[in-house]
Amino acid sequence: MNAKDPIAFVPARQSRLGGGDIVISLTPEQSQKLGPDADMLADWFHSALWALATLRSAAPADQAVSPNSWHTMINDVDHRLLPRLEGIRDALIRAHAASGGSVGDLALAMDVARSTAQYRREVLHNSAPGTFEKWAVSDGRRRGGGAPQDDRGGQ
Repeated sequence: MNAKDPIAFVPARQSRLGGGDIVISLTPEQSQKLGPDADMLADWFHSALWALATLRSAAPADQAVSPNSWHTMINDVDHRLLPRLEGIRDALIRAHAASGGSVGDLALAMDVARSTAQYRREVLHNSAPGTFEKWAVSDGRRRGGGAPQDDRGGQ
């Protein structure tokens, strides 16, 4: 990693736990904008990588992985990380459209057909931002709100 590369992989022989470290560096401005969300997101990204490694190394019925561990992985990925990633994606699509981005550019960025990109953009255009899209573009904790809850109705 160098000053111009914000993401690096530290090889096993130099890593803290011996398997390799993924290092994501933020500028002071980025760190300030993210606040405590950076720690939470890093934890949930870690859970996603832990889950993937576990799935690749253990049979689902393997007694070495406890039901509580599966619960934690599912909760962190499904309930915590995915809704926020979807909110970030929706905010990005809105920002792209607001900056004059074309549907063709959006389709290329999303690796989908132009008609699919147009449909997704129109759905967002015709609806108000959801909880996690609002979370993506503002810091609710500092603006009078609490941490966003899952807006999927407990599903």
